[in-house]
Amino acid sequence: MGTLEVSLTDAPGIYEAVNITFSEISANIDGEWIAVRNQTPITVNLLEWNNGNSLVLGTAEVPAGHYTQIRVTIDAAEVVADGNPYEVTVPSGARTGLKLLADFTVIAGSTYELILDFDAQRSVVTTGPANNPTGYLLNPTIRVEDKALTGSISGMLTNPENNPVAYAIAGSDTLTSTRVDTNGSFRLAFLPAGLYSVSIEDTLNLTYASPETEVVVGSDNDLGNITLQ
Repeated sequence: MGTLEVSLTDAPGIYEAVNITFSEISANIDGEWIAVRNQTPITVNLLEWNNGNSLVLGTAEVPAGHYTQIRVTIDAAEVVADGNPYEVTVPSGARTGLKLLADFTVIAGSTYELILDFDAQRSVVTTGPANNPTGYLLNPTIRVEDKALTGSISGMLTNPENNPVAYAIAGSDTLTSTRVDTNGSFRLAFLPAGLYSVSIEDTLNLTYASPETEVVVGSDNDLGNITLQ
């Protein structure tokens, strides 16, 4: 037997809160689903788990071996906009269990840490006019990473007053993003090894774009002090 730990992190969204209720997390080995979390449902505001922070959703002793999928069951969802809560329609597939590809091996006597990066912005889809939505739909966009095989990019913004957001871009794909803290610090975490450019923009359209920078497993690449222009 080994230990499987599944944690949640998030890329920011435009809402004041994105509340997701999770009821079960399972992992698939040889066609059998093994529960990692099968307890009282937990409601999580995704936007609280950003900038390198993560929340453990479930930990369990599981059979050692090769796993191919993670199943996430979502019971309910809600967004808060302009101080008002709005129900988000959860598709039947997520209610019965959203299956995510995850290729990993749990070794006997060891702990394997899996990160689910739930992209709040991409996952909530509006219906009706953009400036006056008539409804909200959940289209879960989740990136699955082996925590031990990731690194990060960090930096310190000298002018963080206008709600800047930092983006990690690999080629043409924005892999993840994070809000910059009020003190100017940011960390783009749980990135697989590779080359990334970092883009930062605030609400006044002040920007920064880095040259390609390398992420090394187990390390943080600190970009130092940055000023938006």
